[in-house]
Amino acid sequence: MSRWRSLFLCGSIRRQILFLAITPVLVMVLVVSLLHSAENKAPYASKVAIRIQTVVSQLDAAGSPQAAEAIMAATSATGLKVERMSAQAARSELAPPTSGDCDLADIHKAFGASLDAEVRRRTSAGSEGDVIAVRLPDGAALAFAPTPRPPLPLLHPERLFFAMKILIIVVPMLLLSIYAGAVIMAPLTSFARAAQDLSPDEGPDRPFDERGPREISALARALNDMRARIRDMIDGRTRMVRAISHDLRTPLTRLRMRAERSTDPALRDAMLTDISRIDAMIQETLTYLRREVATETTQRVDLPSLLQTVCHDFANMDMPASYEGPDRLTFACKPQSLARAVTNLVDNGLKFAGVVMVRLEPLPGGGVRIEVVDDGAGVPEAMRAKVIEPFFKGDASRSSSAPGGFGLGLSIVHEVVGGHGGTMELRDGEPHGLVVRLDLPDASAAAASAARRVAEPRRPEPAREPATSNAAG
Repeated sequence: MSRWRSLFLCGSIRRQILFLAITPVLVMVLVVSLLHSAENKAPYASKVAIRIQTVVSQLDAAGSPQAAEAIMAATSATGLKVERMSAQAARSELAPPTSGDCDLADIHKAFGASLDAEVRRRTSAGSEGDVIAVRLPDGAALAFAPTPRPPLPLLHPERLFFAMKILIIVVPMLLLSIYAGAVIMAPLTSFARAAQDLSPDEGPDRPFDERGPREISALARALNDMRARIRDMIDGRTRMVRAISHDLRTPLTRLRMRAERSTDPALRDAMLTDISRIDAMIQETLTYLRREVATETTQRVDLPSLLQTVCHDFANMDMPASYEGPDRLTFACKPQSLARAVTNLVDNGLKFAGVVMVRLEPLPGGGVRIEVVDDGAGVPEAMRAKVIEPFFKGDASRSSSAPGGFGLGLSIVHEVVGGHGGTMELRDGEPHGLVVRLDLPDASAAAASAARRVAEPRRPEPAREPATSNAAG
């Protein structure tokens, strides 16, 4: 019982409303049908009782035995068989009934006190069966054997009329329950859709419609106020980090100038290296907080040219990065954000591998797949869900000689891919290495893909011992 209660309470609100509205209607229809079946016997019993009373009255008024015989013959021809039994035959051939015929009992009750009648059973050979015996003043009896009531066919007018009466009551109630469920669920469904499409940096300040019933409007106001508080909190955090980063630039500049005037070459080089790393960390943090993917407009560009430009920039610095894919492919994207994402992936791969290749492949439906492949040590499966988190660094798995990052490279890539409505996946390379796969949908399907990405929570990866990795920079 508790299981069914839990399923009901945790199920859809619309299902609960329909259940609570339809169940009483079905119970009422069942009760009315039973009552109708019970009351439907009354017209049949009353009609037969009236006919029997009419026949008895006609026989009393008959002036001759021949007229009485004619009346009984005409009555039997209509389906109500009647026979006159002498007093001696009535005493010998009529016995108490044993079958308990309900129709004959109802007919007997319909007589009331108007006739001296009772339900009896004929025992004479060839004429067995229950009859209604009407006692006459001279001791004789009239034995009536009514035709059994025929069952009503499915399309009998009486059944159709009863069904129409039920539908007049049931259909409006069902329509009202469906309408009530839709009216109540419509605002909640719109709230769920708006929450799925909600972004801290995009959209109106109050995305939830505050019109409607009191409870719905109160919920909408609470959600809008919560959205405003979250946006203020994020904006405040961003302003604080930007201010700190900006204020650090001035002392870093002074430190660089002082280090450059140092007479100790080893100390000067060490200080300049540390200052450069701090400056790079500040720049990468500002890039992550800038969130240009939220404000950049979508443009149709030649995607192979964009990817080849990224690879050529690294190749010009004697870093082995190459492109593989079609020569021409027009695709709608945010070019600056996408170029930054691919640059981060290539730079991250070159830090921990010898060779990096960028592959481009068109997908069915107008989307594209970009893969950045390296021949490094790869990333353990247990760490793949963590390396895209901001400021996460797999230092334990890095080579001691590899240049370290600040844990924002893959976070920026993940944000850029999400801004395009796509997905990002880390896979094992063959025979070794890491493959970062970016699946970007067509611009017309990007909004729906982004909504699904927000709606589906990321499943936690199983905990494993980390092996060797080229961890994200």
